Amino acid sequence: MPEDWATSGVQVRYVRPEMQIRKADIGDAPRCVELAELRRTEYEEYEPRFWKKSPNSSGASLLWFETLFGDGRSLSFVAEEDGQIVGFVIAREIPTPPVYDPGGPTALVDDFCVDAKNRWKDVGRALLQETRSALKERGFAQVVVVGARRDLEKTEFLAEAGLSLASTWWTSDV
Repeated sequence: MPEDWATSGVQVRYVRPEMQIRKADIGDAPRCVELAELRRTEYEEYEPRFWKKSPNSSGASLLWFETLFGDGRSLSFVAEEDGQIVGFVIAREIPTPPVYDPGGPTALVDDFCVDAKNRWKDVGRALLQETRSALKERGFAQVVVVGARRDLEKTEFLAEAGLSLASTWWTSDV
């Protein structure tokens, strides 16, 4: 079992003098919700049923992010430039289905946002590298990153970062 992430001593890392990657804290949640809401609006256009935002998505996200940023089990980082959060990532352990054996625990990255599509190659890359490094240190075998099929910039970035497409989900009315 991976060690408690709250006590892992993650330090601030400077990717460039103007960008730092640091562990997220509860005070970062409102800005991370803003970024997530922008992504949700975009994703809803891609697939209006599956990605349909709930009327209280912002409030629900704020409570969820505050929980994850403070629970000690989730791994959350923010990228900051000039005191402004320009991206964030949240990884949490999920059960690996018993019919698969990736060689250790699995981490899910469902919430992973940058403030502009052209920031995947710098902000996204820095956040993903920090996350993968921290997961490796804690004994995780794999990371699964969620993204929309039509989010082409994120998809291209993930492929260039060495992730492979492992699954697709299909949806319809019933």
